[in-house]
Amino acid sequence: MKRTIYLLVIGFLLTNCTHRIKRVGYDAKKDYYQFCDVVINNNILINDSIFVKVGSITLGESGFSTRCNESDAIRILRGEACTVNADLIVITDEKRPDVVSSCYRCKADFYQFKSEDLAYTIKDDQQYEIQNTQSRVQKDRSTNATIIAAGFAIGFIIGLLMFQ
Repeated sequence: MKRTIYLLVIGFLLTNCTHRIKRVGYDAKKDYYQFCDVVINNNILINDSIFVKVGSITLGESGFSTRCNESDAIRILRGEACTVNADLIVITDEKRPDVVSSCYRCKADFYQFKSEDLAYTIKDDQQYEIQNTQSRVQKDRSTNATIIAAGFAIGFIIGLLMFQ
């Protein structure tokens, strides 16, 4: 029993409270990690004559993640995009919190314009505006609370049935 408790404590200590980040094609330069207003879009077709891909990222969960909602993910995406001087973030896959995970998970690609003249021709997808994102985060939190309460109730009932 003590070994199990020790393993759980070590597991909690070794996990991160935020998204698990997997970078492909670039290294994050922490000196450049700041907030910059990078355009975010979802599943758009990229014209290779206008953009050059500078990297990809996958945001997953680390196991016991607590700060891993969509707003946190967008903050991370923008920070990572700043490190590679990206002009555009294209989210290629996203998964909302559900029964399997309480985290928002996504995959995204970072692009730079080949010509600075084109930099003002593309705009953010409206779904990633702050107020829209906050609305979805509140809905996800409500869903997560319902799942936790249902899980607790089911576990309690199963525990009662097992020990009768």
